[in-house]
Amino acid sequence: MGRSKFLLIALLLAFYVSDVFAQFIMPDTIPDQDIEEVVVVAKLPELEIKADKMTYHLDASVVRKQGSLYEVLETLPGVVVNKDGSIYMNGISGINVLIDGKQTYLSGQELVNLLKATPASTADKIDLITHPSARYDASGNSGLIDIHTKKIKLQGLNLSVNGGFSQGIRSKGNGSFSLNRRNGKFNFYLTYSFYKGNDQHDLEINRLYSNELTGLASDLKLYQDSYSESPYASHYYRAGVDFYLSPQTTIGVSTNGNIFHGENEGDMDSSFSLYPQTAPDSTAHTLNLNDRHKINFSGGISLTHRFDSVGKVLDASFDYLNFHSDEDQFIYNSFRNLINQTERQDSMRGDIKGNINLYAGQINMKFPFENGWVLNAGVKSSYVSIDNEALYANRIQNAWSSNEGLTQGFSYKENINAAYIEGNARLGELSVQAGLRLENTRYKGRQTAVACDSSFSDHSIDLFPTVLLEYALGENKLSLFYGKRINRPNYGDLNPSTYIFDNYTYERGNTLLKPEKTDNLELSYAFKDLFKAAFLFSYTSKAMVKSYIVEENKRVFVTPLNLNRAISLGPRVNTGVLSPVSFWNLSANAAFVYNRYQWSEELSNKVNEDYTWIAGLNNQFSFGKGWSAELSGYYNGRMAAGQATISPVWQVNCGIQKSILKNKATVSLFARDIFHSYRYNMELTVPGQRAFTKERYDNTLVGVSFSWRFSKGYETKESGRKSDIDQSKRINL
Repeated sequence: MGRSKFLLIALLLAFYVSDVFAQFIMPDTIPDQDIEEVVVVAKLPELEIKADKMTYHLDASVVRKQGSLYEVLETLPGVVVNKDGSIYMNGISGINVLIDGKQTYLSGQELVNLLKATPASTADKIDLITHPSARYDASGNSGLIDIHTKKIKLQGLNLSVNGGFSQGIRSKGNGSFSLNRRNGKFNFYLTYSFYKGNDQHDLEINRLYSNELTGLASDLKLYQDSYSESPYASHYYRAGVDFYLSPQTTIGVSTNGNIFHGENEGDMDSSFSLYPQTAPDSTAHTLNLNDRHKINFSGGISLTHRFDSVGKVLDASFDYLNFHSDEDQFIYNSFRNLINQTERQDSMRGDIKGNINLYAGQINMKFPFENGWVLNAGVKSSYVSIDNEALYANRIQNAWSSNEGLTQGFSYKENINAAYIEGNARLGELSVQAGLRLENTRYKGRQTAVACDSSFSDHSIDLFPTVLLEYALGENKLSLFYGKRINRPNYGDLNPSTYIFDNYTYERGNTLLKPEKTDNLELSYAFKDLFKAAFLFSYTSKAMVKSYIVEENKRVFVTPLNLNRAISLGPRVNTGVLSPVSFWNLSANAAFVYNRYQWSEELSNKVNEDYTWIAGLNNQFSFGKGWSAELSGYYNGRMAAGQATISPVWQVNCGIQKSILKNKATVSLFARDIFHSYRYNMELTVPGQRAFTKERYDNTLVGVSFSWRFSKGYETKESGRKSDIDQSKRINL
């Protein structure tokens, strides 16, 4: 069946299901009325600044609503998303990604896959939360990124359709539709999206091994040049029903899922030479083939009850998530000694499977008082069970033989119980928000392998206070924030199984990895809604970073380790939306951050530190008659990141848009990274080795998109539904 036929059938089926709900399951008791079509045209600000967060409205931007969510995050000021899934905000690491107030339950490459596979057209706005309250899980060192999906608030039948295509070296395409049927008794919603792309990746690595490590007369240089293509396709759905049992009580049932299939074919050429000589004495060629299947499913039920008109509210919910991954890997190596002209080959295959089940439930209460004070309290419990298996085999004499050194299994179970209390009060010009969250964590894991069999467990009770003081100075505000946070290892970082990139680069988890804890302090001043200046300080103990360990065979193991500490501090400035002239709106941001990482190495203290400049500018132009345009760019300076230093990256994007069909549809033409400037370079110094990497991606592209919306009805209030599954940021099988 063709993809266009599938979308048409899905649309017709969705219309039919909504009519069944309307006519049989929950008949509308309101008399039939002919309601004329309502076209809501509201000019959203591109940016809103509040005391605890900044909100970016995607539909207000020509460029940001294009492509995938991954490409959107790359354009947000002060946000850096590395290709391995690590995220920095304002130069500080340890950021959690949420969708509709819940964690994605993914991290590392799994998070990258989800963000790349989800069209930006499904999102409404993105919050950059720098001051999370006690109601949020304590995970995430320096803040949260909350992606809000689009929700239609009109009574009656509503439909939106979006499609896009972009062309760089490779092409990408996406399509989505959202259907909503709402009346006085229920709200039915359905979203489906499809994304297909092909990533191209060029990688160049220079490694310099010291003669103390190799035992040679001089240093040894390894040069590697790699090219890979990664075609992928993803299907995403979101569906649910809200039942309005009474004006006070709402029950919601929802489900969402993602099916991802990706392939990777990579070729790498390696050559060894004595430094500073340039002629190689040996070479190697590696062919790496991967086939990945990922299935992510979640479902939940929620209850919201409003006791009175004052605002006393109870909400309770339960959620379940299942994540399954299956990867087949084939690696072929050929080696050639140029001195004695000898050659050899070897082959390896891997079958890597993982399964995660997660359950979470919580109850929250809101107690408002007549004097305007508000008390919030709640409890939450989550349980996760993980089973992974990695089977490797080598081809020996035309037969496959199990590699017992790499074949192993991993099981892990974790339970987190939490309770919080939070108060909001106003004392004259002073507003106070103070909260305390308690989290009790228990976990145990076991590694099973022929080479070794081990288990580990731990138990901890932690308190996480938060305080936000805000003093009004007329239309301006002075704020002081303190918060304590924790960043637990993602489940993949605890998994001791080995993943092979090539013959000289392996990656494995660390069962001894401990959570990192961070104290955040920020003093800020806001001038009306136009300008905010802040000075931030962040101290992290047991900072988790990717570390690089060189073994005697010149192989590098990438594994997470705890450093002694990390410190980040510096000023940052953000403007709201400014209008120099009637047709031109702009917003800007800048930061100057000092990062310092300290760890122990070979009986001495090592330090990696750097000053990072961050700047961004967004320009929006309105020309009348439905025409608008955008020109934006950002710069993230040289940055210390654990044992590594990341070179500056910058990018400029532009786009133009036209509203058509009486403002019910838009056509956009956009270009991303127009100067082909986004290049990810890194420098690394560890005992026995210095390494320099240069990475190029297919970032420069030109695209076109179309969106159309159909709505009949009138606007109504939105029900509050948030899921409780908050551990997903940590999944990285």
